[in-house]
Amino acid sequence: MVIPQSNPTHRRAFLTGALSGAAALGARPAIAAALPRARFDRAAYDRYVQLMNASDPRVVDFYADDIKFVMNITGKAAVAQFYARHRPFVTESLEVLFFCSDSTGAAAEVHSTLRCIRDCNDTSVFGRPLRAGETMRTHGFLIYLLNDAGLIREIKGPPPEVLQDWRP
Repeated sequence: MVIPQSNPTHRRAFLTGALSGAAALGARPAIAAALPRARFDRAAYDRYVQLMNASDPRVVDFYADDIKFVMNITGKAAVAQFYARHRPFVTESLEVLFFCSDSTGAAAEVHSTLRCIRDCNDTSVFGRPLRAGETMRTHGFLIYLLNDAGLIREIKGPPPEVLQDWRP
């Protein structure tokens, strides 16, 4: 399904419907209602984005120990290692365009800007060498699934659309 970029109402309806439909398919209402869960509401998501934008390692406190992270990374320790490996070279800034949540998860539409702050010749980190000052911008949709404690157990979504590939 193609969602018109110029119509935020259609994007909201699509994301809200997709999240609601996924939750309805995957949960039994009587059991889901009985489970106590911390809310991953907009205020919590704003704290998460603030930590992400500050390159704060405490961002992993939002994750379950066995998180399934985008890019086929599994486990909180592996996510922390991933961030520790690329953060000396790149800062990431998320801009939230849309967010919705319920007790089982959340969905967000984001723009992301990656900025190289230090030359990186290790091609295994970003797929190619980067030079300080290069930036990349993307547009993406993320689905966050929560565990019973309200921690993120999975982050998934389609590959982000590259709005601007790496360039000075």
